[in-house]
Amino acid sequence: MIKLPLYDVVVWHRVESSPPGLHDRIIAHAGRQPDEGIEMEGFHDMHWGFQTAEAATAFAESLFEVAAADDVVMLTILASQDQSFGRRVYKDTRWRIQNANE
Repeated sequence: MIKLPLYDVVVWHRVESSPPGLHDRIIAHAGRQPDEGIEMEGFHDMHWGFQTAEAATAFAESLFEVAAADDVVMLTILASQDQSFGRRVYKDTRWRIQNANE
């Protein structure tokens, strides 16, 4: 039986990043490939799973340096079963994208 992670660290970044190679830098900084990832509508959506809030938080905070890039639009932790944790947002600039497209 597959054990789903209780916490997901999620990073979205532009496919066409400036400077190039942002995707590879994020993976190198993370130290491992994402557990899930998809490219859609010009963005990479990457997820890393964890069984504890502490592990997910430490991992997300280790990505602060690469998340500071303008082409990273989201860094967040989602908890699937921990109502008290909920969702922790470190960066979310998707509203800028929506406003730019209007």
